[in-house]
Amino acid sequence: MPSYVTDAIVTASRRYGEADKLLVLFTLEKGRLSAIAKSARKPKSSLRGASESFVRAKFELAVGRTLDIVRQVEILDPHLGIRESWRRLQFAGHVAEIVNKMSEERMPDEFQYNLLSDTLVGISNGRDDAVVRFKASLLDHMGVFPDLSACAKCGTERVTGDVHLAMTSHGFLCSECAKDSQVWHPIPMKVLHILHSFRNGDETDRVEGDDVAEALGQADDVLTTLLQAFLQQGFKTSGAAKHARKLDQDRDNNNVRNKTEPQ
Repeated sequence: MPSYVTDAIVTASRRYGEADKLLVLFTLEKGRLSAIAKSARKPKSSLRGASESFVRAKFELAVGRTLDIVRQVEILDPHLGIRESWRRLQFAGHVAEIVNKMSEERMPDEFQYNLLSDTLVGISNGRDDAVVRFKASLLDHMGVFPDLSACAKCGTERVTGDVHLAMTSHGFLCSECAKDSQVWHPIPMKVLHILHSFRNGDETDRVEGDDVAEALGQADDVLTTLLQAFLQQGFKTSGAAKHARKLDQDRDNNNVRNKTEPQ
């Protein structure tokens, strides 16, 4: 039985049979594929740790008739920080689902693999902006990120005030055009700035202020809407990820109250 070795990230893992696991792997060389990790659920199995979701590892896989079979694994990064909190688990599960739905089976995509790897590192390290940066970069990579330089209808550049998301034109409208088109989904300029800088992959541009979590949440909502429109389907993990983001907003609100309350 021929075999091959590839770097891969476990994007999904579930029970299969009495002691096996069925893995979805996003590999560097072959793209997304499914594989069986035999006896991975047994306590002393050498595959037990490597078959957990979000682990990045070097897999030796045997080519099967329907599913490939995991032979050996060398863990490269277990992303242990993800398992330190419920929030991080929801964020990691959300980006993994997006990659699984945005990728074609056995179609390599080095950019998407590296983006997922970097994003999981960011989530593991507690970066609040990791998921939003991931979505912006992925949309840009797929060629469906809307034009942020001007109003999609009238062409006005450097729009002041709120802008509005218009899915029909796959772009943003100024307030005047939004009224004429009966589109009213106001997006603050701070959120537009986040989308612009994250799309360009500017790691030095950090969101600051007391309303960071709220602004990131609004940016995340916009990007999720664009992704779902592109796929023409939703994400099962969106609700849990949104709730996790809400916890961040509540934390920021508490910090603001603590600053303003007299000592």
